[in-house]
Amino acid sequence: MRWYKDRPEVGDFVVITITDADKNSAYADLDEYDDVSGLIHISEVSRSWVQDVSKEISEGEKTVAQVVENEDDTVDLSLKRVNENQKRDAMSRLNKEKKADSFVEELGEKLDISKDGAYEEIAFELQKEFGSAFHGFEIAVGKEEKLREMFDEETVDAIKEVAKENINLKQEKLEGEIKLEFHQGDGVDRIKDTFKEFEAIDIKYVSAPKYSATAWGRNQELAKKRMDKAVEEFREKAEELGGKFEFSKA
Repeated sequence: MRWYKDRPEVGDFVVITITDADKNSAYADLDEYDDVSGLIHISEVSRSWVQDVSKEISEGEKTVAQVVENEDDTVDLSLKRVNENQKRDAMSRLNKEKKADSFVEELGEKLDISKDGAYEEIAFELQKEFGSAFHGFEIAVGKEEKLREMFDEETVDAIKEVAKENINLKQEKLEGEIKLEFHQGDGVDRIKDTFKEFEAIDIKYVSAPKYSATAWGRNQELAKKRMDKAVEEFREKAEELGGKFEFSKA
């Protein structure tokens, strides 16, 4: 697994493995970074009073810390500033990113580039944009328009293919019907202009002036949110171009 940053930033929550602990402090390796170690001072171990750090945490223990200083070779870390939700999220991110490591390897094979090349050209960009490469692959399953702003068609198709082969995301469907009419001579072009601005839902021609609209989401609420946003944008564009727009749920 690789990360686009060589070192964490102040405020980041990082997964660590304790390598040594004594009375006043503990040292740890940062699991997501190569050759980066951290120091936990006794004052940052717990919100309650600590007399001996080695009695609170032990060598080999894996936990989550927050970066409080990052100017020297060793990163200063805090355990007491991390709540349970933050700990769970950081652990989940690391575990998913480990899974994504194999996705990146498959992606490289599909695009005929090395694994390192796939990281540098694609996975690092997903990490920067979505917080993790895994989330970028998740996006590809149900909502790919953002990826098309970042990569060429071949790369997006490869990301989608790897994601669908490896990530099982149940998607719920919401359907509706659009009636769109333009009485101007260039009505066909105006219809194309109306629909081309937003790709988050699927639009299919039924019979003039009817079109089916389909939105997908992990649940009905998210599908509805996606549909509502698209419909509003379509309506504004259609009215701007002098058309008549109607939407009804299926």
